[in-house]
Amino acid sequence: MAMGLSEKQHIEILILLGFGDKIRSQAEVCDLFNAKYPENQISQGTVSKIFHKFEEHGTVHDLPRTGRARALNEENKLDIALELLEKPHTSTVSLTRNHDAPRTTIR
Repeated sequence: MAMGLSEKQHIEILILLGFGDKIRSQAEVCDLFNAKYPENQISQGTVSKIFHKFEEHGTVHDLPRTGRARALNEENKLDIALELLEKPHTSTVSLTRNHDAPRTTIR
């Protein structure tokens, strides 16, 4: 399964392809990669997706996702957790005021 390929592995797949020259087929790249990383098997479709993503966007980085942004970032979550540890009986109304977060998110 190709879950969790690192950025380095994405770049390695492009290098194996011979980006620009297309020296190797996607099937050959798949076989070479799977031989080197038997614990992280990929399919020919994965090679194709990585190639087309790089060709279209010029990067192997994860692209921003569409949809609504998260109400809280990690720092806000930590602040709320610390406040609750210090004052366990803090109300959700108080937490929403102190941290500018939606009440439904705090619950």
